[in-house]
Amino acid sequence: MKTVYLFCNVIIIAVLSSCMKNKKEDVVVPVVAAPMETTTKECYQAIIEKDTITLTVDVNSINEFTGELDYSYAQKDKSFGTILGNVKGDTIFADYTFQSEGKTSIRELAFLKKDSNTLVEGHGDFVEMNGKVAFKDKSKLKFDGNVIYTKIDCKE
Repeated sequence: MKTVYLFCNVIIIAVLSSCMKNKKEDVVVPVVAAPMETTTKECYQAIIEKDTITLTVDVNSINEFTGELDYSYAQKDKSFGTILGNVKGDTIFADYTFQSEGKTSIRELAFLKKDSNTLVEGHGDFVEMNGKVAFKDKSKLKFDGNVIYTKIDCKE
């Protein structure tokens, strides 16, 4: 009788331990919400004699710069398009994809943020590469005040 009792206990322990080995532990993975990307909308305008240039941009928390740029010339065809770039310190480098005279073009632009209300457009030698007009040497850009953008209230 003792042998049967002992044998039954050994079987029960073996069954219970094998069940415990097959049981998978539940792993709890904490869900971390991604930080909300914040954007700031800013509008600028440059007036040069009878010409007006309007820049509307959104700058997000990772320094991406997107928006629209509208060149309204008094005696020439208007140029309107989108702008996409990055803010690096106080300088913005962006590609301007625009329509002018029925043709789509891409041109690289650079802006220097002088203060919280002023952007100065940079200029320098250009070269055409892969269907895009780009600066030949960014280290030689000049921000001498040819085109100065002043912050304005954005229109809704």
